[in-house]
Amino acid sequence: MFWLFGYDQLVAGLLGVESGQDAVIRSLLYERANKKVVPYKITVGKFTQKISQLRDKLGKDGLKDEGLKVPIKLGAEKKIQGNVLAGDEDSLAYGRTPQEILRIVYGTGDEKAPGGFYPKGGDGVIAKSYLRR
Repeated sequence: MFWLFGYDQLVAGLLGVESGQDAVIRSLLYERANKKVVPYKITVGKFTQKISQLRDKLGKDGLKDEGLKVPIKLGAEKKIQGNVLAGDEDSLAYGRTPQEILRIVYGTGDEKAPGGFYPKGGDGVIAKSYLRR
């Protein structure tokens, strides 16, 4: 079916699905933001903040991920703290390069060092092009 669409249409379609799924998951987490996570004794909101900080650290390209609540200066159009849809100060989605994505999903902070969700490395053309031989 891919041959029926241009590359840009395929990417736009995938992005739409992923964005929708992200919005649903973040909405459910936002509803529970102040609930404690047993046995860790921190809130759902704090967990999302820590996960976002880790993704930013592994991605190595600044602030591109945010928890469910942010300071107003980082909120949508610098007006709100709620952060169901993460985005920059202009409410635009953060972009990530293939290298950043690999650093995060590998959990190593290095696009050439597999681990995390892909202990043997990704199997796609882009992922394989970064793997150490």
